[in-house]
Amino acid sequence: MSINFDNVTYTYMPGTPYQRTAIQNINLVINKGEFVGIIGHTGSGKSTLVQHMNGLIAPTSGQVTIDGIDLKMKSQAARQVRRQVGMVFQYPEHQLFEETIYQDIAFGPKNLGLPEDQIENRIRRAMEFVGLDYDTFKDRSPFNLSGGQMRRVAIAGVIALEPDYLALDEPAAGLDPCGRDEIFGQIVQLHQKTGITVILVSHNMEDIARFASRVLVMNNGQISLDGLPKEIFSSGREKLQEAGVDVPPITALIDKFRAKGLAISNDAMTAEAAAKGIYQAVRGRTNAH
Repeated sequence: MSINFDNVTYTYMPGTPYQRTAIQNINLVINKGEFVGIIGHTGSGKSTLVQHMNGLIAPTSGQVTIDGIDLKMKSQAARQVRRQVGMVFQYPEHQLFEETIYQDIAFGPKNLGLPEDQIENRIRRAMEFVGLDYDTFKDRSPFNLSGGQMRRVAIAGVIALEPDYLALDEPAAGLDPCGRDEIFGQIVQLHQKTGITVILVSHNMEDIARFASRVLVMNNGQISLDGLPKEIFSSGREKLQEAGVDVPPITALIDKFRAKGLAISNDAMTAEAAAKGIYQAVRGRTNAH
């Protein structure tokens, strides 16, 4: 199963003075089980791209399919596959609207027509997963929570749908470092435990480098780079600069050490890997002397 973009172009407000092509000639396959990071400057087409993945918007030209089914069709099969892609928007707490946390998380499963016992089981699992105790929080108003807790409720509402794909548009925007770590820790855990496909849009290169197994770089509505994080950040510098994005801080730090003559591999994507590489390089130089 995969999400397929076949020569997809999307134009906002066509035929008006405000016409703008957001993405153009996109050919892309996202396979089941991948963790894909999408980066690019503001206005590069990242959000427009992911909104095509569950049929929220339909291509001006071209075709988006899941498992061979065209998402813009009106058929029952198309409706079913659109539900397989859960979408978490930037500041997802703005999507909350019910009186209690239970009711808010239950909204999606109820629309699937599930019986009440299955709905409750899904809510329990989703709340447990995002770190909210069911008995403590189920009857609380979502609007009396902290920002980080509200975001967890919003994510739980999407997880309760049990989608095959999870698209997240800047899910940690506005959170403090502790809140960011909690949110991403839960997303990574979900990916590892269930094999769900994760598509993460982020301006934070460090997050993309740490979590994604594949990176797409958007520039002027097109995919300018597509590959492994270590390949993108080590050998795709010129196109990254053209796309208006920087390498992760870890990569920039390693570059400085390499410029000083320290023999460190520049493919470390985490602080732990970089520290190990620096230690080994320094030790190797010391032993050589």
